[in-house]
Amino acid sequence: MKDTKYELLVVIANQGYTEQIMAAARRENASGGTVIHAKGTGMEGAEKFLGVSLASEKELVLIVVKHADKNNVMTAIMQEAGLETKAKAIVFSLPVTGTAGLRLQDLNEENT
Repeated sequence: MKDTKYELLVVIANQGYTEQIMAAARRENASGGTVIHAKGTGMEGAEKFLGVSLASEKELVLIVVKHADKNNVMTAIMQEAGLETKAKAIVFSLPVTGTAGLRLQDLNEENT
């Protein structure tokens, strides 16, 4: 899975901090994201481990980034909106093994 071209970043944060998260991600070459409103339940052990209340209103921000940009984007998000901030964001990545529609973006970048 280390040879994937893209990674899916999943950011879980308190509601209302999407713009702060996306501003940090864009500074590190992320082009956009998808926001999903969420509410966590029944994870008392995870709440203590992660230091966030999973029962409150949350936003999931899904961002597809190039593998080479992953660490920089994740670091920027954590510095801007991490657990020490009011956003209380956590972020993790998943490998993307296939895509549709991202090839046009790659072609545009090659032509500029």
